[in-house]
Amino acid sequence: MHLLRLTAATAPPRIEPIANSANRPRFSVMIPAFEPDEKICVTIQSVLDQAGTADEMQITVVDDASPGGHVERLVRSIDPFRRVEVVTHGRRLGLAGNWNRAVALARGHLIHLLHQDDSVRPGFYAAIDRGFRRQIDVGMAFCRSRIVDDRDRHVKTTSRQQWLPGILANWLPRIAERQRIQTPAAVVARTTYEILGGYRSDLCHALDWEMWVRIAANFRVWYEPRALAIYRRHEANETSRLFASGAVWPDMARAIRINAAMLPDSMRDAAVVASVRWHTSSALRTAERQLAAGAVTEAGVTLRAIPELLDALDGRPIELVASRRLAALRARLRDSDALRRAA
Repeated sequence: MHLLRLTAATAPPRIEPIANSANRPRFSVMIPAFEPDEKICVTIQSVLDQAGTADEMQITVVDDASPGGHVERLVRSIDPFRRVEVVTHGRRLGLAGNWNRAVALARGHLIHLLHQDDSVRPGFYAAIDRGFRRQIDVGMAFCRSRIVDDRDRHVKTTSRQQWLPGILANWLPRIAERQRIQTPAAVVARTTYEILGGYRSDLCHALDWEMWVRIAANFRVWYEPRALAIYRRHEANETSRLFASGAVWPDMARAIRINAAMLPDSMRDAAVVASVRWHTSSALRTAERQLAAGAVTEAGVTLRAIPELLDALDGRPIELVASRRLAALRARLRDSDALRRAA
């Protein structure tokens, strides 16, 4: 197995401990934002509806240099009494940079990164807090998520990991296979970030998945089976943009190799094979949908990224059925290109 070597340029950034540990809030709800629309008001209201005082919960919007000052105006439209802090940057930091800035600004013991168009349902913070209080060595806690579209229509609910709240058993190989946590559903202890570092800037899509694997390799993880977080899936969000650009699959290939370096020897080979199989199948399904929708250029980008996923196998043979599907899709892509040129 050819594992990535971590250098100072690629290692996770350090998160410094809080200098003054007295009178800290229990939660820090940090809302990274860039050019948000009115949906951020729904996000903030979902937190305010279950927030205690500022001594109990810090709520901060961390704006990544959005132009025009409209972030402050949006926040004050829902929070005229300034319960919510707004912090702005003089320059754009990007996804990982803004997340890490949000973590660094968090004063609470427990940090919740809540995206500008996601939200939480009643009882979220109470349920997560119970998990951390029952098990003092928990590094993070998460719940199931309801996934909705841009019109708040229910798309699906994420898979159940176990039936009852508690510590997840055999969690590391499961999370190392693929992403199973939506970011708004996860809360991480600040001490976890201080020990393990922040989010990697060399990943554009899988940076949260890599963090969940890093935490699972070092800490126990608490799970709440109720769907108390809401993740919004729409064409304008960052995930949709990365899928359209084709940047997701090379990023996943890199994350698989990074994750492998954190796994024990007894688990590594099986976990890498399972992860490559799952992501290759997912890429093939994506290409099939793109071709069916007439998105020939996007399908070509997806198919060209699959060999990079397979490279993470380090010479292990891929199942024949996947090879046949890949060949068939490439043939369909050539036919679609020929028809488009002839039109």
